This record gives sequence, structure tokens and C-alpha cells, in this order.
Amino acid sequence: MNPNEVKYIQERTNAILDVIMAYARLDFTQKTEITDKDDVFDAIASGVNMLGEELENSVITLQEREALLKEVHHRVKNNLQIISSLMNLQASYTKDEKFLALIRECRNRIISMSMIHEMLYRTKDLSRIQVLDYIKNLTLSINSSFSGSVSEVDFEYDIDETIYLEAERMIPIGLIINEAVSNSFKYAFPERKGIIRIGFIKNQTHFCLRISDNGIGLPADIQTEGFESLGIQLINALSDQLSAELKILRENGLGYELRFALD
Repeated sequence: MNPNEVKYIQERTNAILDVIMAYARLDFTQKTEITDKDDVFDAIASGVNMLGEELENSVITLQEREALLKEVHHRVKNNLQIISSLMNLQASYTKDEKFLALIRECRNRIISMSMIHEMLYRTKDLSRIQVLDYIKNLTLSINSSFSGSVSEVDFEYDIDETIYLEAERMIPIGLIINEAVSNSFKYAFPERKGIIRIGFIKNQTHFCLRISDNGIGLPADIQTEGFESLGIQLINALSDQLSAELKILRENGLGYELRFALD
């Protein structure tokens, strides 16, 4: 696969994910571009656009009908899983490692959003998602994606089980965790074993999310201010969505610390 093909795949998948994230915020004005290539990305884009139109028409009549609103979340989750399955199908036709890595990254991002909608469908209170439950399920999914059923990467959690958040903030938090943990699996552990720590606590004014590993870290000659991998760019953009202060930690591995207001 040549660089232009890789760039095309990356741009199309990111554009589709941007629109899906807009739908998760109940913004159905976004549309994905349909090109004349008539490839799998056009098929996915067409399905996403149809989903947006369907949800937009539904939301108008669902303002105070909680049971039907849960059904919307259920249908969003199902459609996200269909997109994930289409990506898996596309991946089965190639052995190109770069392409497979891109598919896996996009699929994990979709799964992190899908889990939010599944939890909203199951919860009694649509405005409250338990952070501990969500993060543990999400990291289990990421671990399985990278390691299969057997893994030598262990997770350690320091998460306040009393913290609940609304979907608007849980979606960027889930995507930040996905990017940070995925980067640890890809780069931190050359021997495929190590520890990833995730903390989520609060004080009287702020939440603090901390994700770190005990891996090899960044080379000493790389400055974090100029480090612009896609994962770091996404974490920066998602931190802005939360109005969070982001710090990159370089002690005994690599980590990220985000502080954002309770309200």
C-alpha cells in the first residue's frame, strides 16, 4: 500500500468518525462525503448519513419520552457495531499491516462510542454513566483487540466508584483512554508485557484523569511540545472538548493527566 492510499484511508475513516461523534452529541447537521470511488468507505458513509437522517426525524418526537430515547441509544449502538463489522470485513481482504493497524484503531474508537450508547440503553438514569464500570469494560475490549484472550499487559485502576458522568463528557473521555491505552500497546512494551495504570478521582472543584504505563517512554531527544502523532493530536483535541488542562508525563514510562471542572 503506497502513502497516498494510507492517507486516503486515514482521512476517510477520521471524517466518518467525526460525523458519528456529532450524532452522539445529538447534532445531526453533519454529513459524510460520498465520492465517485464507490468503495467500502462510500458504503459506510452512506449508511452513516442515513442513520443521521433517521435519528434527526426521531429526536423531534422524543423530547420527553425516556423509553423511546433509550431505543435511540440502542439503535445508535447497533449501527456503530455494523460499521465496526464492515471494517472487520474489509480488513479480512488484506494482509497489509499498515491498513490493518488503521482499521483496528478506527474500530476501537467506534467501540468506545458504542459502549456509551449501550450503557445509556441499560441505565435507569440517562444522564449518569458510572465511570468505573465504563473504563473497565473499555480497557478489557482494547486489551482483547491487541492481545487476544491471553495478555501479559496488566491494568491497575484507581477510580472513584461514586463518580457518574453524562454521555457528553464520557464520549471524549472514552476516546482519550482508547488513544492512550492503544499507544501503550503499540509502542510502550517491546516485550509485550507491562502495566497500564488508570486513575479517575475528584476533589471539591475538579476531576483528574490519569493514564500511564511503565513502558520504554519517549526517546530523550523528543520534546513533547513538538510531538504530533495522530494519537497525541486526538488527545489534545478531545481535551479541548472537555476544557481540560493536559499534561504529558514522562517519568518511568509515558502518561497523560487531565484536569477539568466538575461542572
